[in-house]
Amino acid sequence: MTALPSFETLILRREGARLDVLFNRPEQRNAINSGMSREFSELVDFLAGTPAIRVVTVRGAGGHFCAGGDIKERRAMAGDTGGVEAIEKRNRDAGHMFLRFARLPQTTISLIEGSAFGGGFGYACLTDITILTRGARMGMPETQIGVAPAQIARWVVQRVGLPRARQLALTAERFDGETAYGYGVGQYLCDDEEADQMLESVVAKVQSCGPLACAATKRIMVAVDEGRETELIDLAAREFGQLNGGSEAREGQSAFAEKRTPVWGAAQ
Repeated sequence: MTALPSFETLILRREGARLDVLFNRPEQRNAINSGMSREFSELVDFLAGTPAIRVVTVRGAGGHFCAGGDIKERRAMAGDTGGVEAIEKRNRDAGHMFLRFARLPQTTISLIEGSAFGGGFGYACLTDITILTRGARMGMPETQIGVAPAQIARWVVQRVGLPRARQLALTAERFDGETAYGYGVGQYLCDDEEADQMLESVVAKVQSCGPLACAATKRIMVAVDEGRETELIDLAAREFGQLNGGSEAREGQSAFAEKRTPVWGAAQ
């Protein structure tokens, strides 16, 4: 059996053809910092080259799925990492990683508990199958801090449709698991205390199907939008870089860190 990679921000557990992945920054509600982003990208590369793994589950430690990007780290990095071009590159790299993840031959399942905001909400829309707990809280808060949901936008649109995605992004509405289920974010809904049971039930359904047939089915379905991925990734990275390097994002991220309401007029 191929040895699993060793990570600091991800916990991996393999049982036969199944791999369980746990986001492991519970003290930050599993917010995505540069280390987690790098390690998840390495995990995606590992999975792409490990066909013996057939199903991958993703959840978060400490009762939260993923609170999105680590705003404190992003704010600290904004002024000293090469400016807009460096921000664009990090964002573009994230977009390509999301695309590689979507193209994996494995069936991917996320279990959404607690917080799932920003990039965490993107992962909820990116996995093949998404299980929502009623007590989960999620949304797209990027516009509230002066940036755009750049690389997750396409996956949210694909999951819930353009009109709903526009509403969620342009209002930064927060909603619970039951509401998310109604929006089409997930395919399964359960009470919080039934999360483990529901996850095992869904994994069993996937494992009852032919693994080669599932992989071929994914290749067919993800080919629907073939040809536009790079164009969209580059556009999103440019927009994100320009926003994140500007005064509006500085005001939004400062307000977040200082736990106050942003004053958008002051950011112009």
